[in-house]
Parts: sequence; C-alpha cells; structure tokens
Amino acid sequence: MRKYEADRLDRVALYFLLGAALMNLIVFPFHHNFLIFRIPADLYTHFPALIHPFREYFPRSRNVNKLTRGIENSASTYNLPKTGQLLCFVETSEKYYKDRVPSVAATWLSRCDNGRFFSKTPLPDPKMPFTTVYRNLEDSYYDLFRKTLLGFYYSYTYISKDFDWYLKADDDNYFAMDHLKEYLDTLDATEPLFLGYRMKPFLEGGYNSGGSGYILSNAAVRLFVEHLYHDEQLCPYDWAEDRGMARCLASMGILPADTRDSNGLHRFVPFRPNEMREVPAGYHYYPLRNGSLISEKFVSLHRISPRKMIFLDSILYPQSGKRLFTPEFFDLL
Repeated sequence: MRKYEADRLDRVALYFLLGAALMNLIVFPFHHNFLIFRIPADLYTHFPALIHPFREYFPRSRNVNKLTRGIENSASTYNLPKTGQLLCFVETSEKYYKDRVPSVAATWLSRCDNGRFFSKTPLPDPKMPFTTVYRNLEDSYYDLFRKTLLGFYYSYTYISKDFDWYLKADDDNYFAMDHLKEYLDTLDATEPLFLGYRMKPFLEGGYNSGGSGYILSNAAVRLFVEHLYHDEQLCPYDWAEDRGMARCLASMGILPADTRDSNGLHRFVPFRPNEMREVPAGYHYYPLRNGSLISEKFVSLHRISPRKMIFLDSILYPQSGKRLFTPEFFDLL
C-alpha cells in the first residue's frame, strides 16, 4: 500500500472515531462513561493537537501491565524499608531536577520510612537516591491524574502493602515530618481515611487540594486498589488530579477528613500563608478565622522555593548539618 493511501486511511479512521464520539456526546451529554468507542493511545502520539481537547472524554490507558513495563527503580530503593508508618512519593518533572528535587531530597523526604521520587526520566546524578521512573507516562500536567492513580496503585501493590499511610506530594511541598508523624499517631490507619486540606467547590463532600499534598490510610489505599483503579465508572478520568482522586474515593464513601487542630487551624496548607485570605470564600470548606490560619503543628506547606525549603528545614531541624543534595551542590557539578 502506498504511503498516501495509508495516510488517507488513517485520516478516515480518525474522522470516524471523532464522529462516533460526537454522536455519543449528543446522545449522552451528561454521561461520558457511556462512550462506545475509545480512541487508541497511539492516536495521542500521531495527532496530539487534534486529540488534546477530547482527553476528558477519551482517557488514556490505565493498563497496569503496559504501564509497569516502563518502570525502573534506582538501586538505592531496594534498601528502603518495606514496612513502617509512612511511604511517601513525590511527583516531579525533569525541568525541576536541578532545584526542587535536590531540595526535597536534602530535607524532608528522607524522614519518611520509605520516600522516593516518581518521574518519567532518571535523575541526572546517579548518587541521587530513591527514584522510580515511569517511562510510559507523559511528563505533562495533563497526565497528573493517571500518574497519581498509578502512584498509589504501584506503591501499595508493588512496593509494599505494609505501610500505615501513603503520602502523595509535589516537588514544591514541604512536610514537617515530626508534626505529621505525631498527628498520624492519633489516627487509625485501619480506617479508610483521606487527609489533606479540604476544598469546597465541585464535589458535595469537597476534595483535598493537591497543592498541600494528601495522605491515604492503608485501608483507603486497599479499597482504591481493589475496587477503584480499574473501574472507570466509579473512578472516571478528570484533568484536575486532586478533584478526580476525591471523586474516585467518594464513590466508595471515603470523604476528606477534618484535619484542623484543636483550635480550628490548618495543618495542611495549599497556599502561601499570605495568599490564604485572597482565595474566594467559596473555596474553603471550613470558614477561615481572623488572626493566624496555620497551626503551630503544621504538616505541609505549598509553593516553597528550593532555597526557602532549605532555610526552613535548617530552622526546624538544625541537627541536619551539611546537605549533599542542595541546589548549591548541583551548581558545582
């Protein structure tokens, strides 16, 4: 078959699939899960500009066998504990390998019982510890939902089922690990708990902001793995990763918990402290009070620059001493 004939057949097949999608949207405008056809993943590669607007309606594959073929773990991950209170994974991107990643590695991540980075490509320095590489996911904001789903699934199924809590973070999060572990000691990981900063819009029960990071108990992750990961009706695609994760868990009756301290102040903080009052009132599930909004026993902060992260950690943990994986260290390479 000549090349132009093959190209014409490709275009005909694409137009047919898009026509079928349009018919489904007309017939089932509020029920996207009733779509009869799924666009093959290969079409995302060949027609990215055309397919991108339809991603919400044609989610990419969650097939574990396909996705785990591309997973690589750094040698240092095999020496990490397989049981304990807390497993942490930090989602990152290649563009942050020289600043955010070393700052996280130099501060709070090593205080998790098992802490690692999840990314698409290997980290630049082989001495950088604890990396899991997802080669079959995109290094893109638009693949965060699938990366997060796979992150929890992989952590529980392939790393260990024996942690009490599983934490998902971004590379500009800072976690005060002493505060977090003290707080987790007051909770029961055998209950399906979903911890974070509870936002109000979109879902009746609210959702935990991805900005502050969020945590699932062992019981919640088990229900997610066994009942939700593979079920695209109970757990449909959502371009907003945090809202989508909350929708999935809500379908099993798991709603965001109230994580405020005894004074009603927030442990998880998705904004810079000076931004908290600028967020519209309708976005806060719990009314913000006058005065301080952040608990003295805060667990997480968001939008912390690499150098501020190092500085904050040096105040909270002065005994840490020299930090190998700081941005300054990488400037010397």
